[in-house]
Amino acid sequence: MMKQTRQINFFDYGLLVVILLAGIGFGLARSGLAGVNQAIEGVSKVAIDVYITGLKTRDLDLFKVGEKASITVRNVPLQPPMTIVQVTHNPKQVAFLSTDGKKAVAYPDPANAIAHDFLVTVVDEAERTKDGFVVRGQKIKVGNPIELEGFKYRAQGVVVDVRAQP
Repeated sequence: MMKQTRQINFFDYGLLVVILLAGIGFGLARSGLAGVNQAIEGVSKVAIDVYITGLKTRDLDLFKVGEKASITVRNVPLQPPMTIVQVTHNPKQVAFLSTDGKKAVAYPDPANAIAHDFLVTVVDEAERTKDGFVVRGQKIKVGNPIELEGFKYRAQGVVVDVRAQP
């Protein structure tokens, strides 16, 4: 009688590694170290300020208080749309040196008469974690590029403030 030896092939090693990694991941998630189950401290209303610079438009009432604006963060649209609660508009400005050469003076940009800067505030419900605010699965932080979309516009801006509303 011949003694039969069992060989472990590449597929068996791969399966063993996958099972081992899945077990480690499950253990980390259960202990709270994986980051997939962040503790939600509460749900609150949050105001997000979006700064849109150099938007070329003739319609200065493009963003209207009370209207809904769809938000896109990291190419992920957040539904349902958020409500616009405040809009501030300034013409695009350029800086020139004053005649005495000691300070800079800002004037409306003569080369871009239709370019404008907008500060748009939108409000929505958000989950509060120890790491910040999460709106429908997306972390919203200062510096995030964000896109606002309405009936007549699709404008890209940046988050400049995120704060809880009372």
